[in-house]
Amino acid sequence: MLRSIERALIDGLAGAVTEAGHDRTVDPSALELEDFDDDEKGEFSSAISFAIAADEGSNPMSVASSIADAHEAAGLPEGIGAVTVENGHINYHLDVETMARRTLSAIGDEAASYGAREHAAPETIIADVSSPNIAKPLHVGHLRNTILSDALMNVLEALGHDVARDNHLGDWGVQFGNLLHEYVEFGDEDAFEEDPIAHLLDLYQQFEQRDSMLEDVEAFEALTGSFEEAVAAERDHHTAAGKEWFARLEDGDEAAVERWERFREASIERFEAVYEELGVDFDLWIGESFYAREGWNDRIVDRALEEGVAMRAADGSAFIPIYPDEYEDAGDPERVDVDPSLARAREALDAAGNVEDADFDPFYIVKSDGSTVYGTRDLATIAYRIEEFDADRSVYVVASEQDHYFSQLFVAARKMGFTDLRLQHVNYGMISLPEGSMSTRGGQIVTVREVLDAARDRARDIVEEKGRGVDDDEVAVIARKIALATVKYGMVASNRGKDITFDIDEAVSLDGDTGPYVQYATTRAYSILDDAESVPEADAIDPGAFNDTDHRLIYHLGRYPLVLNLCEERYDAAPLARYLLDLAHVFNSFYHKNRVLDAESAAGERLALTAATAQVFENGLGLLGVDTLAEM
Repeated sequence: MLRSIERALIDGLAGAVTEAGHDRTVDPSALELEDFDDDEKGEFSSAISFAIAADEGSNPMSVASSIADAHEAAGLPEGIGAVTVENGHINYHLDVETMARRTLSAIGDEAASYGAREHAAPETIIADVSSPNIAKPLHVGHLRNTILSDALMNVLEALGHDVARDNHLGDWGVQFGNLLHEYVEFGDEDAFEEDPIAHLLDLYQQFEQRDSMLEDVEAFEALTGSFEEAVAAERDHHTAAGKEWFARLEDGDEAAVERWERFREASIERFEAVYEELGVDFDLWIGESFYAREGWNDRIVDRALEEGVAMRAADGSAFIPIYPDEYEDAGDPERVDVDPSLARAREALDAAGNVEDADFDPFYIVKSDGSTVYGTRDLATIAYRIEEFDADRSVYVVASEQDHYFSQLFVAARKMGFTDLRLQHVNYGMISLPEGSMSTRGGQIVTVREVLDAARDRARDIVEEKGRGVDDDEVAVIARKIALATVKYGMVASNRGKDITFDIDEAVSLDGDTGPYVQYATTRAYSILDDAESVPEADAIDPGAFNDTDHRLIYHLGRYPLVLNLCEERYDAAPLARYLLDLAHVFNSFYHKNRVLDAESAAGERLALTAATAQVFENGLGLLGVDTLAEM
């Protein structure tokens, strides 16, 4: 209801601005949704008069009054009771009875579809989500990515887009050559069979730690000549062996491919078990290896060189030059501005003498040894998504430490001729531990399994302690749902750009503003409805029976579709998480201040309102991937 009123107000405001004699474009940003309890501002307000007054050199109050008068004369949209002017702001006040009738009718009619829409111009969106590296466990960084992206893609689907989630596995690169080398040298078949990911992680950390140790020894100047040579030889042996194994893998060597496929299959099996517990699904599992093994990387390299987009360096590597003035708006196909020719790069190289000092950033697609890199495979992914899916948007949910890389990737893609696709990096803040940054290499990580187990154990303890009338066989089911609500809400509620210090004790806490708090508010609504003999339809109630507390709750229910729009606008599910928490607070206030089942004059109306609230909780929590509970 508020969504339709907002659209009508924008149109009416634009007409009123023109009618009042002002030359100003009016877009949705000209209107703000305010708190329901702020009588002075109204539920919608506009500060457009200040911008107009600044342009005209006039008084904002007189400008606001002229616009408000013109809008009122033309007719306010249904649902708006009055327009006022206060301190230069144009304030629109809802007709609360119309708001109640239309909001509750919309929720009753649309039910599980309330808040969703059929998009006028739906887009085909392919999104990189989760995207773990094989041969390593899922850690809390993957947890934030997986949960945040799942909720965001759910919202985009609800708003009418055609979304495909691609778990873009990191399963290719020289690191797997290193792992193959380490496995041949030190691998243990029994350990692999017992716990493949743990054993492969041990081998990975062993390789990295040994290499780091040898690097430190090399840097220590008190070495004898022979010892220094031995250390260098040892480092060269492992580095060269890793590169050799990766070259064998790229060439399709039977032994290398057989071992790599075992690593990949074991990893996917473990990943799937965790994803199933999280209740997360993917439409695609196209790893980096696909683009290497199916020839897409070769097509990218050949195209870039043949079309004069990339150039060779003296060491045989190939790169696409990117200039500082090309980064802005690289993701937007309508605003991007790049120069695909190499003339400017050749001039910069002549002036600098080498790639490192040239006035551009080299985006490498081939290394000096002839192997491809992340950038090659990401460009191949874009080409594949255009050719196979006719994608409108390619979205990358990846931590903010990769901001610069994706800016480079998007410029490189435009130079490659991928000019119609919108490219969007949905970044999110880094996760660190109280003791410092996470490091898979150093063994300082918290796995998803540890988090889920701890959350489930904490929830089980609380259910067993406080649960009333809960059968023993239901304790585990309830505890699991509460645990997932705790973890998922905690990962989504903070703005995605914010860094998080992850404390496992805080993460699994059930106190305060958490997912279980929202779950409990929903359960309370269910309890009221279960005790009622019947719940009237929205069109059978009297909107005049509601009081101010009821109106406040109805207003918050009406905000729900606007919150989903905000999530799409920001590529962030945090507004939805915070909205549901706010709704839980408002509903609990309604519950404590008003009588429902035994109300003298508004029992039916408040039962209908309670049913509508339960529906919105279900819809919103469902988008976050959180189950509701009939009892807690």
